[in-house]
Amino acid sequence: MASAMQAMPSIPLQRMPQLMAAVNPNDDWTGITDAAERKRRQNRLNVRAYRRRKGQSAAQERQVELISSTTTTQTPAIAMMPCWDERRGTVVMLAAAEARALVKAQTPLLPYRPTRLKLDKVMFPLSSDHLMVLLQFNVVRGLLANYHLLLMFRPETATNGECSTAAEHVMPDPIDASPNCELPETLRPTRLQTTVVHGKWIDIIPHPVLRDNLIRARGTFDADDLWNDTIGGLFQGFPDSHFEQHGVVVWSPPWAVSGWEISTGFWRKWGWTLRGCPDIIHATNIRRRQRGQRPLGFIADA
Repeated sequence: MASAMQAMPSIPLQRMPQLMAAVNPNDDWTGITDAAERKRRQNRLNVRAYRRRKGQSAAQERQVELISSTTTTQTPAIAMMPCWDERRGTVVMLAAAEARALVKAQTPLLPYRPTRLKLDKVMFPLSSDHLMVLLQFNVVRGLLANYHLLLMFRPETATNGECSTAAEHVMPDPIDASPNCELPETLRPTRLQTTVVHGKWIDIIPHPVLRDNLIRARGTFDADDLWNDTIGGLFQGFPDSHFEQHGVVVWSPPWAVSGWEISTGFWRKWGWTLRGCPDIIHATNIRRRQRGQRPLGFIADA
């Protein structure tokens, strides 16, 4: 008898799955013959089970949000900034910290030095507060285009060190040396240019009256100051908005007066150089009106 009892399998005691949500004997609907009472107890258990599942789901969602928030805090997204890459001739994305390093105070984009400057070193940010740098870059291209044009027809125009060698290497020669090419009228020397000793940098300015104004005023103004207010940020660094307020812009062939625009700051500071140059003011005001800006006033003759 004892051996027979030992051979009988044991039956584990556990709560019935349908009663997992039961918390007291009144929740047990098994064995209840009254259909209405049985239904009430079953509904109570179903509601309790639903609330438990809903609570568990909400807890899981909060846990996921917490993990996501922690991950985001630990590994923040890297801010990117568009930059112009001269070697590739295109816009590239750099980490904002790396882009800001390009514009540290007194860090020239085109250093004034006699060694060849590598194109892969010419790169600058295109954020809204440094977009003017790209425009200044185009001004350098334009002035060098005029310089190369003059060299084709007037070799004596060579600057003998007045121009940054680095700039000449970086900026490609944009002029097609066609045998039928002629020196644009705006660059043809005036009588004053041919008779008065002056800085050769004046010759690349595409306006005869403006050139004569500068020659007549030689010794009364700081040529470096004028240069810095035009495109100096490229050579001396661009730590603030000074050059945005005092620069000039070239929009079309650099020997065409209609392609040049002067800033309000340049007009206020160097307006005397524009006496007798209403076409420059007119070209500037066309673009200012297109942008909804007030036109600049014409400079009265002295």
